[in-house]
Amino acid sequence: MEINRAEQIFYANPIRGDEFQFDTLESRHIAKVLRKKTGDLLYLTDGQGFFYQAEIIRADKNKVIVKILEKIKEPEPKKKLHLFIAPLKSTNRMEWALEKSTELGVWEITPVITKHTERKKLNYERLDKIIIAAVKQSKRAYKPVLHRAINLEDFIQSKENAFVALCQANKSSNHIFQSLEKARILIGPEGGFSLEEIRLLEKASVSAVRLGSYRLRSETAAIAATCLFHQIK
Repeated sequence: MEINRAEQIFYANPIRGDEFQFDTLESRHIAKVLRKKTGDLLYLTDGQGFFYQAEIIRADKNKVIVKILEKIKEPEPKKKLHLFIAPLKSTNRMEWALEKSTELGVWEITPVITKHTERKKLNYERLDKIIIAAVKQSKRAYKPVLHRAINLEDFIQSKENAFVALCQANKSSNHIFQSLEKARILIGPEGGFSLEEIRLLEKASVSAVRLGSYRLRSETAAIAATCLFHQIK
């Protein structure tokens, strides 16, 4: 089976056996909005590395069931970026950052609580839905893992290939990111890191990198970091 990238991709997880039933919302979208009917073919992704070709065997407006005809394994990408980002005050901007990062190929996402973080509670279910929609839009075989929020100290514990984005950094990320297959990059809050946090990062030898010539908003920095890391595959 060859996945036609022009075809719409549906998210189906978990797939057990040779049939899958979509939830009510997705069933309505398939049967009522898209007007799919019994016998039509759909392409699915489970977010775990597999694409599927499936045939609709039931197409009620509240219940769409498909039979799995074929599946293929997509190789894992060589370049894997773990994005650490301080939650943004604006829910819309946070969702936008995760959506676009997913479309651009981010591998993992972890919110990081810092001193200047204003929003410390996140709707993980809502964010996960945003990520799934972006997986479908970008036709990805792998869904990024969304972790629960951690503190800055937790980020520092594992320093391998760890970077922090700072507009005043001397090092440019361009050549550094191109030579790496795996990286962990930290995007700070809208108010910036405190002096104490910067000293903590420096003491832990977390490399500071510059993402461009200008000062970026946190959500823009997340997008820029993902783009720069994946510009050479």
